[in-house]
Amino acid sequence: MAISCTSPQTVELLGFEGCPNTPILRERLQHAAPNYDIVEVDLMQLEQGDKRLGWGAPTILLDGRDLFGESSSGGNVSCRAWAEGLPSVGAIRVALQDQSK
Repeated sequence: MAISCTSPQTVELLGFEGCPNTPILRERLQHAAPNYDIVEVDLMQLEQGDKRLGWGAPTILLDGRDLFGESSSGGNVSCRAWAEGLPSVGAIRVALQDQSK
């Protein structure tokens, strides 16, 4: 099932080297969103005060909002705890479709 959009939308993948879930979520996002421009953001390289520092890694943002509804803590760089495990390719597709409407 492909996601269609008239022009490529940009999705941000927040992560950092050493976070074990970042490469896994990157791969799933690439499979789920072939029609999106994916920009990887290294949380360790962001300036103090950057609003993206509030999310744990890995996080997927679409239009500055967490794809799965998590709020920004506005704090430090950390690994994100996914209570039910990392989202599947299918869950990412559905969330992208829901937020793109």
